Amino acid sequence: MVGYEEKFTSVGEIRWVPHLLYFHPRNHRSDVVNTDSVGFRYAYDGDSRHSPADFGNTGSVRLLAGSSTVFGIGASSDSWTLPSRLNFHDDRDQIWLNFGGRSFNSTQELLLCTLYQHLLPKVDEIVIFSGFNNLTLARIPQVGQEDHGTFFEYNRYHELFAQQKERSLSVRNLLRRKEKPAAADPPSRSEQIAHAADLTLRHLAGWKSLAAAWGAKITYILQPLSTWVRDEGSEEEEIIFAELEQVGGFSARYGDIMGREVNIEYSSILERGARDLGVDYLNFSPAMADSLDADRWTFIDRIHLTDRGHDFVARKILEHLQNGS
Repeated sequence: MVGYEEKFTSVGEIRWVPHLLYFHPRNHRSDVVNTDSVGFRYAYDGDSRHSPADFGNTGSVRLLAGSSTVFGIGASSDSWTLPSRLNFHDDRDQIWLNFGGRSFNSTQELLLCTLYQHLLPKVDEIVIFSGFNNLTLARIPQVGQEDHGTFFEYNRYHELFAQQKERSLSVRNLLRRKEKPAAADPPSRSEQIAHAADLTLRHLAGWKSLAAAWGAKITYILQPLSTWVRDEGSEEEEIIFAELEQVGGFSARYGDIMGREVNIEYSSILERGARDLGVDYLNFSPAMADSLDADRWTFIDRIHLTDRGHDFVARKILEHLQNGS
């Protein structure tokens, strides 16, 4: 994970950009992560690498869209991300491209494709592997004030504007400022689920419009969370989870949405909405649980995957797509 710390986490250097708010650094080079001239991570197919800004002579392509799990946080190299493993196991001709954006919500995921579709050839298939970030962001008290959902770095973003405003205030006005109001309580769990599902389905309708323009097949997959898959992880996972709790407190922040009942409730709303849109849908957590060995080390944290985890998930995605479910 060290290869991601400097420029691919919230504690590292953030590249602020118009419209998307933030995106990966351009032309980043390392043994772990490499990006193209826009900031997309390369996907490998054998010895060749491909990206939206540098796809070469591939003809039509397939897109895997989502946030940091699609981007590949946790992969030891570009060749072990989900899109690269899809290329490894998929014997069809079209290349899978990595359309993952670290810490993106569904608004940013859709915008990313909308803004950069001009770089793409014909797209034959779109798979959106996402859903958890919208749910985590729905707990922010200010979420109801934003038409298209809030986003990671929300507070930092608004602090930048507040600092600018403070610099423009006179000393007299500064002395008159009132104390900041107390933080509001987060929405209830049912409100969080409803809000996250509404945003996800609204933006899924936008994805369907993009897919229709290409004549592309579209599938939405609700990504797995470790606790949605199984109650106890492998020995390696449990050691990592315990250490991460000491420094990050994932359970303290998101404990109320970690239960399997939340996955079921959230997924049922998404499944109905996807069906109404005519979009193929899969809740990945139970599908993963059905075939995951108890001792298989799959997660590098609660939401991101190991190399073997990426490979396992890619094969399960293809199994669903090729069975025509």
